[in-house]
Formats: sequence, C-alpha cells, structure tokens
Amino acid sequence: MEFHNEKDRGTKTPKAVNWHCFKACNYACGFCYARFESLNATPAMAENEGFRLLEQLAQSGVEKVNFVGGEPMLHPHIRAWIKHAKHVGLVTSIVSNGTRIDREFLEEMQGHLDWVGLSIDASSDVLHAALGRGLKNEVARGVSNHLERTLPVADLLHEFGVGVKLNTVVTALNADDNMSEVVRRIRPHRWKIFQALPIEGENDDEMAQLEVSNRAFEAYVEVHKEALADSEDIRIVAENNEAMLGTYAMIDPMGRVYTNAEGRYRYSSESSLTMGFLQAWNEVSEGFSQKAFEARDGDWDWSREAIRGEA
Repeated sequence: MEFHNEKDRGTKTPKAVNWHCFKACNYACGFCYARFESLNATPAMAENEGFRLLEQLAQSGVEKVNFVGGEPMLHPHIRAWIKHAKHVGLVTSIVSNGTRIDREFLEEMQGHLDWVGLSIDASSDVLHAALGRGLKNEVARGVSNHLERTLPVADLLHEFGVGVKLNTVVTALNADDNMSEVVRRIRPHRWKIFQALPIEGENDDEMAQLEVSNRAFEAYVEVHKEALADSEDIRIVAENNEAMLGTYAMIDPMGRVYTNAEGRYRYSSESSLTMGFLQAWNEVSEGFSQKAFEARDGDWDWSREAIRGEA
C-alpha cells in the first residue's frame, strides 16, 4: 500500500498519543490489530511506572492521552492512571468495549475523565457475534450481548457529562449494515468510522475474510452521512486505511513508542521508561505525518467546553 510522502516527517512532539496500556482483552474481535501476542509473558506495567510515563508525555508537550488496549478497563491501575494524567495536565480519553464502565466508576472519575470512546460495530448483536465483538465465552457459543451492555453505558456518559465518542470498524461482514438508529440512540459527539486495517503480524489471517474494499467503505460512510444529515451535533469522521497509516503516535504495554506506517509496526529500541519519551519518539517519528494527522481530523476540539456544547 502506497503511503504519504509529505516532507513534514520529523521529531515534532505529537499532540495526542494512544497508549495501549494493556494487552489483555475480554473480547474476541476478529479484526483486532492490537493483540500484542509477542508480549504474552510480559508483566503489566506497575502503577508508578505508568505515572512516570504520563509525566513524560505532559513534560514533552503532548496534550491528550488516549488509554486503549486490549481492553484498558481491565488494567488494575487504570483509575489511578486516569487521575494522574489529569493531574499532570493531560486531556484524558479511553476507548473501551464498555465492560466495567458503570455508575461507580464514573462517580470516581468525575473531574478526571474527559472522553470515552465506545466500540460498537453493528446494529445487531447477530453481526457482533459474527465479528467477534463480544465476550470470549459468548462468542465461542455464537452469541453476543454487546449492545445490551453498551447502550446503557452511553446514557451514563451523557448523565455524567463525559464526552462520548463512538468507534465503528467497517469490515466485509458489516459493510451493508445500517447503524443510523443506533448512532441516534447513542448521540455521540464524534463518530469515528474506520476501514478495517490489516497490520502485518497482528491480524493477517482474520483480515483475509474481513478486509473491505475502499469502494464499499466509502459507500458505507456516504449512506450514514446522508441518513444523519439532520443530526448536526454528531460529527462523522471517516478514516480509510491510508488515513490511518502513519497518523497515530502510539505506546505499547511495555512503554515502547511506535508508529504504523506502511502497514507494520515500527518500535523504539527501548521503553520510554528507560530512554525517555522524546528520545523514543525521535527514533520512530519518521513513520508519522503531521499533515496527514491533521487531514484525518486528528487535531480536533477536545476541550471540556466542546463537551458541554459551548465551543
């Protein structure tokens, strides 16, 4: 796949970083590109190590940290890390399948957690089961209760004033599905629609059956933009494979900084905990395009005022 050739590659600090803080997941999504199977024997990062990493990000000029996984809500230190990220001045966001996000969690996170991205890919749990979007013990039996779990979570997020993002991955299985009513029900501030992304060494086998064409992906986006044209409060942001490659600054569960240019991961030689975030970023930053990051609407208004509709 041909990639961007912008001349802006370099060591500029990214404004937003996706920290894949936990490799484990309780779901079985077939298209997942963040399995980190090579790290199966690696222990989870200690609480104080996570504090150090977050401090490095803030000191380096990063503005927003997105806790992702695996499933980040499974990490034993996720609550402490969200609080510390806010303490050091970072905008906080988490992408989750919704498990373990409940009223008690949101009460504790008031003033600390800014955004939650809920991962929902279909209008029915029949499709979710086919995609693997469900608890592993459910999917093994061919069922999923994902919508039943996540729709009440969306209501709670609105109740607590947390910004709501919706993440949907389009594959060959759900390219003809109409999500309009589910999206209206969730009322996200942003709906991110992703073309299922093949990553070498992560999801090669599964993507042989799930990969979706550019034309089918574009048709999916256009159908939903037309259907939701009257919902001005919902911003639809579509990312095809080209838009995703080389436009994310990421950290793996060990603390290594990495990018995904050309459909494979390029890692820093050591963890940020050892060499510092900026030095680690400098090693991989040639795999990141600032212009392409901005072109995919990566630099958006993530302020609290935007959540309240005051921007």
